[in-house]
Amino acid sequence: MDIKSKEKKQPLGVMPRSKHIVLDGEACGGCLTCELACSGRHFDGECNRQLSAIRIDADMLDYHFDISVCQQCRSASCVSACRKDALYFDEKTGARYVDKDKCIGCGACVKACPYARDKVPPIRKEVVNGKKVIVKCDLCHGYEDGPLCMAICPKQAIHLE
Repeated sequence: MDIKSKEKKQPLGVMPRSKHIVLDGEACGGCLTCELACSGRHFDGECNRQLSAIRIDADMLDYHFDISVCQQCRSASCVSACRKDALYFDEKTGARYVDKDKCIGCGACVKACPYARDKVPPIRKEVVNGKKVIVKCDLCHGYEDGPLCMAICPKQAIHLE
């Protein structure tokens, strides 16, 4: 039995707690480096805001920035809604992540997300090279150095909470 199978068979009630990305809107300078780094890491070097799992919303009148990113919900409805068992949670970090090889981009997880109707949804469908994919923060699952957006932020405005 592979690790992913073991993770998926666990009941939703025992999902491990997970931290999630937060932004200090006062410290953020709006450079969007975090967005470009995120898309580059997850989409073979393609730096494209549309493919970023972290999105910065700018209010330039007040020079204030807000973030839209997966909240890594305790009872992640996206995981249970997936028809192809392509969403998992990491037992070590608690991160909810998508297995891109299994995901068919149907969007059931997007519809199940309680934040999907936000101005800038934290989980969404996109088309990449003709294939439907789900874009959501996975806390850089599979990378030893953790979330790249945190590491690369020149103002150190991004952290885990």
